[in-house]
Amino acid sequence: MAEQTQGTLKITLQIGDHTMQFPVAWNEEKFYRDAAAHLNQRFQYYSSHMKNKSAEQIWVYVALEAAINLQRENARYDFEPVMERINAINKIITEALDNNADKE
Repeated sequence: MAEQTQGTLKITLQIGDHTMQFPVAWNEEKFYRDAAAHLNQRFQYYSSHMKNKSAEQIWVYVALEAAINLQRENARYDFEPVMERINAINKIITEALDNNADKE
């Protein structure tokens, strides 16, 4: 179910045994629905492989997996090492240009 109001949609998501309704930006709806589907899929996966665990314990595994995936994704976009290398190269170039200018 989705109701539209000023730039937002009121959506209903079913995650596990929980039904949630809340407004989201219209251009974010797909992310929320895909995320809910992914969480439900991962819960089913862990449930089928950990039959002796409670639902609460399984959700901890799902949350941990999601957090690890987020950390991996963040690491992929860490440009600090690249910026450090660019700054080092710029320093070398600047020093070379300064030395060349002194010789002229």
